[in-house]
Amino acid sequence: MNHLEFLDKLIVLEKLIRKECTGTPKELANRLHISRSTVYEIIDELKLRGVEIEYSRTHCTFYYKNDVMIDIRFSIKDLTNIDNPEELKNISGGMRFFSFRPIFQTEGFYFCK
Repeated sequence: MNHLEFLDKLIVLEKLIRKECTGTPKELANRLHISRSTVYEIIDELKLRGVEIEYSRTHCTFYYKNDVMIDIRFSIKDLTNIDNPEELKNISGGMRFFSFRPIFQTEGFYFCK
């Protein structure tokens, strides 16, 4: 898996965890087209960075235990027509913000927002 594919999978993983709609680890791995062990490697890496992720056997989903925002950035810019080389010092990637949102319950069923 190259770096761009990894970023895409990380964005999808984060969205599914935030919505508490991951399914079982095996289902999540299938959805992301990665192995179950890779799912756990990514989750362990996020945990090392202070993100508290737990798994609910009752709801069959991973979820954030703490309020967290994961900001994933990536940008490609064409620099062939740049007039001022000093502008290169000020280039930054775009922003995509994620925040914790719990699921809601209706008549015994859990739905993703």
